[in-house]
Amino acid sequence: MPRKYLSPCVGGLATQLKRGPVRLRLKQLANIEFLLTVVEAGKCYPYDFVCHAVTGFRPRAGDEERGSQLLDGDPLRTDLVALAEEISESANIHADRWPGAFFSAAELAARFDVSTKTIFRWRRRGLVGWKLRYPDRRTRLAFPDRCVRRFVAGNIDLVQRGSTFSQLSKEERRAIIDEARQLSEQGERTINAVARVVAARAGRAVETIRLILKHYDEAHPKAGVFNRSTLDVAANDQRLSVWEGYNDGASVKALAKRFDKPVGWIYRTITQMRAREFKARKIEFVPSEEFESATADRDILECEALTPVVAQKPVSSKRIPADLPPYLQQLFRIALLTPEGEVAIFRKLNYLKFKADRLRAPIDPETVSAAELDRVEDLLEQAGRVKNQITQSNLRLVVSIAKRHANRGQDFFEIISDGNLALMRAVEKFDYMRGYKFSTYASWAVIRNYARSIPDDRTHRDRYQTGKDEMLQTVAGFSMDEPEDDFLPVARATLDRMLGTLDDRERNILRQRFGLDDECNQSQTLAQIGVTFGVSKERIRQLEARAMTKLRGDFADEAVALYGS
Repeated sequence: MPRKYLSPCVGGLATQLKRGPVRLRLKQLANIEFLLTVVEAGKCYPYDFVCHAVTGFRPRAGDEERGSQLLDGDPLRTDLVALAEEISESANIHADRWPGAFFSAAELAARFDVSTKTIFRWRRRGLVGWKLRYPDRRTRLAFPDRCVRRFVAGNIDLVQRGSTFSQLSKEERRAIIDEARQLSEQGERTINAVARVVAARAGRAVETIRLILKHYDEAHPKAGVFNRSTLDVAANDQRLSVWEGYNDGASVKALAKRFDKPVGWIYRTITQMRAREFKARKIEFVPSEEFESATADRDILECEALTPVVAQKPVSSKRIPADLPPYLQQLFRIALLTPEGEVAIFRKLNYLKFKADRLRAPIDPETVSAAELDRVEDLLEQAGRVKNQITQSNLRLVVSIAKRHANRGQDFFEIISDGNLALMRAVEKFDYMRGYKFSTYASWAVIRNYARSIPDDRTHRDRYQTGKDEMLQTVAGFSMDEPEDDFLPVARATLDRMLGTLDDRERNILRQRFGLDDECNQSQTLAQIGVTFGVSKERIRQLEARAMTKLRGDFADEAVALYGS
């Protein structure tokens, strides 16, 4: 895949160099490394100078226009680093034959006591890496020792600042881990949400907190903050190791030999751990009094024989448009459900889960038999097949909604995939006993999902993403019927302080534009806001842009703290 250069001139130079003799590659790499020590941010350099510094030759005769073109220092450094990687990759340099020392990104991060993310930030500032071929025939990025030394010598303040910021005492790390564990035990399940809260309180970057928690979990398998076992056994229990080996595909005989245990003990351990997994699993269903009936099995599980489930037969292949993508053609072949069949099949789905939960409740992991677990698992598999049938019969609904939300430049099938996930969640939550059609509930769920993931003005604002736009959308998109995330109070407090720096008109425009009004919590169009203020929608757009420019200039640090650098 061709690389994308910020400057077309440098991209053209890369093409020419790759067509030249391979024996010149190392000299060209040395020239690029030297040029990076000369180029400074904020200054401009003619392409003629860059070409001569790298190759030793001036641009070809008749190419005066490109030769005189000025290249800005910041993007030029980024392009030169990318050029060095591409040239080194085409040189086919073998790591095991090169006499000099190289460092991987992880090794370099450990050497300077920074994160790997910081190393890749340094690449944009001029740290040169080479693409080397290793004995396993894979090409990997590595940093030559001489390039590292040259970069450190020219950026000593940057390197020292990065190392100083990343150094945390053992007490600070322990406090961060303890606080994260406490938040996790209080119900916060994701590492990102916990890292945001801890970072705001500790005054550290979100990425720093996330890396600390990740490394701690890696060092404490099954006993960390987010990887604790849900099987109700100690982290050092040998049965947990047996269960992990079994899930990795090891045979019972191999496990017996590895742990020096009888085959019967291995079988028993697998059954016990399997039972614990069933007990830890959450089975969600909509309860109903009819599930308690003595004839529930006959009335519910045999519903397909009593109620016509399919409303429409699949469309004949001859009637399907030939120019449609294969996925959309396949949707025509899926049968739809009748209103009565829809109720019957949702009743069956929830009843199967109810039965599985009822069978699972009295299970004792120490004495349960494999046959009892098989019965529970069979019910859950049946419920999964019913859920798939419901989901597939409503896939056309997602496509029809996705077409209305697709924007130019976005992958249509990625939008459909996002909608399909919302549809599957809707199947789990739908209460069929309320009398509503599932298509009504599913449409609401998919549209609500798109309203959050694909806001109408996202295409315009993607050019200016800084964290303020995301914060406004996050707070505006919060629903009162949802459990509150620990991130939201932090975002709200910062948002109120940000809006307080604007004048009344700008503040009211942003509140209405992003749905931050406590009364309606609905975003308004530019035209609607213009009516309120008695001006045109173009004037409202200008005022909104001016307000956002102020926030971007004044609150960059808050955006980094909340969303990571």
